[in-house]
Amino acid sequence: MKHVLILGARAPACLEWARAFAKTGWRVSVADSLIWPLTRASSSAHRFLRLPEPRRDQNAWINALLKAVRSEQIDLILPTCEEVFYLAHGLRKLSAFCRVFTSDFELLHGLHHKDRFSRQTAGWPIETPETKLLQSSHELKPFEEHSAAWVFKPAYSRFASRTLIRPSAQTLSRITPTPNNPWVAQRFIPGKEHSSFSILVHGKLRAHACYYSRYRVGKGSGIYFEPTDPTPIRLFLEHFGKATGYTGQVGFDFIETDSGIFHVLECNPRATSGVHLYDNQPEALVAIILPESKPPLLIPTKEARMVALAMLLFAVPRHGFRADFYRNFTNARDVIVRNGDHGPLTAQILSLSEICARAIRRRCGLLAASTADIEWDGQLLTPLDP
Repeated sequence: MKHVLILGARAPACLEWARAFAKTGWRVSVADSLIWPLTRASSSAHRFLRLPEPRRDQNAWINALLKAVRSEQIDLILPTCEEVFYLAHGLRKLSAFCRVFTSDFELLHGLHHKDRFSRQTAGWPIETPETKLLQSSHELKPFEEHSAAWVFKPAYSRFASRTLIRPSAQTLSRITPTPNNPWVAQRFIPGKEHSSFSILVHGKLRAHACYYSRYRVGKGSGIYFEPTDPTPIRLFLEHFGKATGYTGQVGFDFIETDSGIFHVLECNPRATSGVHLYDNQPEALVAIILPESKPPLLIPTKEARMVALAMLLFAVPRHGFRADFYRNFTNARDVIVRNGDHGPLTAQILSLSEICARAIRRRCGLLAASTADIEWDGQLLTPLDP
């Protein structure tokens, strides 16, 4: 029996992959630095591995993975969250013992950094809006008079948690870009948002899903996913694969103007919520990442999916008075509870409680606390032990 180690057990994306591999007959281990991550409670996970925090000690994290690979005879490591950057940092060391489903670190870095990514898209089928790198407060001056025409965000960021959309000059003055903490200014483009989730192997597009997040937590994190399939976005992903030779999971955010013109806003070189759109195709999902297989492009079915508990906690207070909210809620499938696997339902509460405690200790918000130990924001990484 083949054995997969899936990282980021706190993430619903990890839960989706664990169920898919278990359904296909693999032995499934999941890992995280949290004590009670979501997927630990799933019947699809045969073993849970507690890891050190990679942001705090990269060597300890890589060595813990290496020990697990050897002792548990792991065949494949599959990342789902921003630990992918630390995994890519240790790719050469780990890939000597098992397959690691990621691209190299430099490619991931170029996609993660919002200005570097913007410059890469020049001449691609879909380009970013005009984007400017900001590394000092002085560089903000030209934007003060016309700040309402721009969007400002850290060059390294996630969930849009610190994004300023068309801010006032006074609000803009509160940010302090530096060379070690750069920001970008991106021209504001009105329109409909699309997000994509794709899987590529050596640049070949193996799976592609596009969706609209009707309901969100805050400005960025979607909790309700309606499939869409704009042809220009699929063509963009095919070009992306040929241009980069990418291997792994990747997500992009797009905006479609009223005239049907698409712009790509940013790249997330990791799993995103779009993986849930394959919840009813587990065998096919696993097959597409196997190097020996040559399957046709995997596309999702058209049903909406949601994180039901998050919908009740965060969407009901804002949208619960609208009749279409309850219609949308009843028409979507929950991605957490499925086929008698009820453990993750209560695990959501345990995991949220643990993240709340971390937020209090670290004096930050919940979204920031949920990734503080695994995110990578451009800081220098420690040379690995020989």
